[in-house]
Amino acid sequence: MRIFLIVLQYACVAFALFLCYQIGMALTSPEYDLMEIVADVGTIFICIDLATFLFSNKSGQGVSLEQYAKQLEQPPSKLIYVTRKLGHLGILLIITSWIVPIINS
Repeated sequence: MRIFLIVLQYACVAFALFLCYQIGMALTSPEYDLMEIVADVGTIFICIDLATFLFSNKSGQGVSLEQYAKQLEQPPSKLIYVTRKLGHLGILLIITSWIVPIINS
């Protein structure tokens, strides 16, 4: 399971880099769809959030229920807090990219 999580973490980073490349190529073309770029930026934020979450939870063994409860009581680090907010912003950007074309049509 641990190997799967490491592969998933690197896949998130690779997909975020691919989306950055795709945004760069879209911006260089004269005809680009702004809502597709907004959705790609939202997906990049979600990928960053997931990769950071997987990186921060690198416990080798399973955690007991008491230890997990103690971890939940502690406030998250500043990095985790910021990436969670980025993930939420990414979700909002994706929803916006779906709703705006519906409203405009």
